[in-house]
Amino acid sequence: MGKEQELLQAVKSGDLQSTQKLLSRLKTNRNKLLGSTKRLNVNFQDSDGFSALHHAALTGTTELLSALVEAHATVDIKDSNGMRPLHYAAWQGKAESVLMLLRSGASVNGTSQDGHIPLHLAAQYGHYEVSEMLLQHQSNPCLVNKTKKTPLDLACEFGRAKVVQLLLSSNMVVALLEGERKEQTDSAYTTPLHLAARNGHKDVIRLLLKAGIDINKTTKSGTALHEASLYGKTEVVRLLLDAGVDVNIRNTYNQTALDIVNQFTTSHASRDIKQLLRDATGILQVRALKDHWNLHDPTALNIRAGDVITVLEQHLDGRWKGHIHDNQRGTDRVGFFPPSIVEVISRRNGGTLSRHASLPTQRQQLLSRAPPSSGLSPTPHTDDSYCLSGQIPNPNSNADAEYWWLSEFQLQQYTGNFVTAGYDVPTISRMTPEDLTAIGVTKPGHRKKISMEISNLNISEWLPEYIPSDLSEWLSAIGLPQYHKKLSENGYDSISIVRDLTWEDLQEIGITKL
Repeated sequence: MGKEQELLQAVKSGDLQSTQKLLSRLKTNRNKLLGSTKRLNVNFQDSDGFSALHHAALTGTTELLSALVEAHATVDIKDSNGMRPLHYAAWQGKAESVLMLLRSGASVNGTSQDGHIPLHLAAQYGHYEVSEMLLQHQSNPCLVNKTKKTPLDLACEFGRAKVVQLLLSSNMVVALLEGERKEQTDSAYTTPLHLAARNGHKDVIRLLLKAGIDINKTTKSGTALHEASLYGKTEVVRLLLDAGVDVNIRNTYNQTALDIVNQFTTSHASRDIKQLLRDATGILQVRALKDHWNLHDPTALNIRAGDVITVLEQHLDGRWKGHIHDNQRGTDRVGFFPPSIVEVISRRNGGTLSRHASLPTQRQQLLSRAPPSSGLSPTPHTDDSYCLSGQIPNPNSNADAEYWWLSEFQLQQYTGNFVTAGYDVPTISRMTPEDLTAIGVTKPGHRKKISMEISNLNISEWLPEYIPSDLSEWLSAIGLPQYHKKLSENGYDSISIVRDLTWEDLQEIGITKL
């Protein structure tokens, strides 16, 4: 074995004494003007391009590293993959070795054949101290590797939350959050949010959203919601929905997140995700119970049993207009069909499947069980499906008014919460976020949306135009006849007087129920 191989083996095994002995001969030879002794090559590389300095950086033995640097080993020597000693020290999270190499002049942004700089490796493997040190020595967090990923991308992909937080504190990362570094048409284009969503890293997603990343940023595959849905990350889907992601965005293949789940996934998680996405869309989806076509009507929708139809319009003549997306052919069909041939796909309400007994009044009218004479009896009903009957109700009661108001922004599942708590639309206008929490609106995104809509409420639109002339008649009409005596005893005996009452006036005479 030659002296160079001996040096490699000594450093690789962590033998400081043998290493120092071999290096001392090198120093002695340098001091000789003449000599027959062959000079030791401290930069000798094996068949993989590994030098003694590579081995020292990989093992993190600072004494060996220091001895080799003092012996004038080339600090930025590359192995067969273009990896330098600093790459290996960063990969292993050896902070002292990293600092020593940087102080010895190692290139902080030197790239390997894969395009990695040391910060890529430190970020991917979650080495906070090393990442911080590299940033302090002007490492560029915006550089991309051969797969078009930055250090932030890798930290998000592998769920390194602490390193993500560190990188987000860099002013240079603003461009990454805004998606300025790459073209969306690039098939490899991605965002940190997409990578975190695909791999289910909720903590990382919260950090990115807090930092201001665009939650609806799209790639060819779609939004981060598409990624989380496809890869079965139920809790991430829930988090993105609560944060206000647009569920109706389509990818370059004209698919929504729900389309992707319907087409590609069959797991238990995908069933939960389907339900979450259906709830969030606020649209009515039905499933065909039998084939249907009408050759004499060019506007008719050709339907096969089992087709999932998105209802677009419900006409007074009894016909419905629907849309079917054919996943296999990538085509879309739109047309009219009779509601008698379909069943509604079940929805969730407050995190559990909505059963017919617990649906709000107006939903019971819409989603009631079909009678035996409906012609649908050959298909057995389950608790997870409902048959359509009747028409959509008019907003002529408190529950109906609340349902229609909530439907305007796709949160009608909370109708029962308001009705049970005794609220009507006028009293809703006085609700605070704390009140919403108290009645069961616990999702921050939903609570924020409802609070915003409350501030935009125009109460006059929800009040009846007809005002009775008699106080008793008016109290009976609004379902509060028990207060006639109390109002009359306190001098409020006519409509003209009562209509000017304030909230404080009612409290003074003992009417305190909201």
